[in-house]
Amino acid sequence: MNNEQFILKNPPNKLITNRSKKEILRNNLLMMKIKQLLFAFYFLLTINLPIKSVNSAENRNLISPDTKVDYSKLADYLAEGNWRKANDETRRVLLKATGRSDIGWIKPDNIKTLSCWDLKTIDTLWRQYSDGKFGFSVQLPIYVSAGNRPGKLVGDDAYNVFGDRLGWREDGDWIIFIEDLNYSLSAPKGHLPNPRAEYSITGGRLAYSSLAERMVQCNLDQNSN
Repeated sequence: MNNEQFILKNPPNKLITNRSKKEILRNNLLMMKIKQLLFAFYFLLTINLPIKSVNSAENRNLISPDTKVDYSKLADYLAEGNWRKANDETRRVLLKATGRSDIGWIKPDNIKTLSCWDLKTIDTLWRQYSDGKFGFSVQLPIYVSAGNRPGKLVGDDAYNVFGDRLGWREDGDWIIFIEDLNYSLSAPKGHLPNPRAEYSITGGRLAYSSLAERMVQCNLDQNSN
């Protein structure tokens, strides 16, 4: 009987050599490492599950203590880079914060009493999510440098220059708000927000003068420094 016949006739467990035992041990260790990696991956996934609840807590901090207006939806639109919806939402929350939701437009006198907390929150969110390109406080120094004075009406020319610089005017005339606004980061600096009434065809000089005055009163001019 040769060696080959002997090996074939032995039971399978007799065929396990020291070398095969080492291979089995290595395989077992490999499987253990794979299981550990899978567990670690699962753990990383599960620790991210409470993100929604964390965001909810953050959103609770976006409810105005003065007007009870919730700014979380505005934050969501801005975080998504949905500038059109963010601009529309800015108009909605401003109407609500000034008690003008049912009327649909805001008088300069309403702007003058707008809560500083609300105005600062809107501005901060726009600046934060646009990396400083959009926001009321971004518009303010451009407004002043064009020759305008917050709370005081000056000549039309100064306000027209302001509109030209922000891209609110084209070919020497005001664009049609809100459809012709540029809802992208390619827009001029300070182009958004512009929560004007839909299909407005004037620049709203008086209203913006009141808004600029309120920005100064609420120290938004410090954000532009």
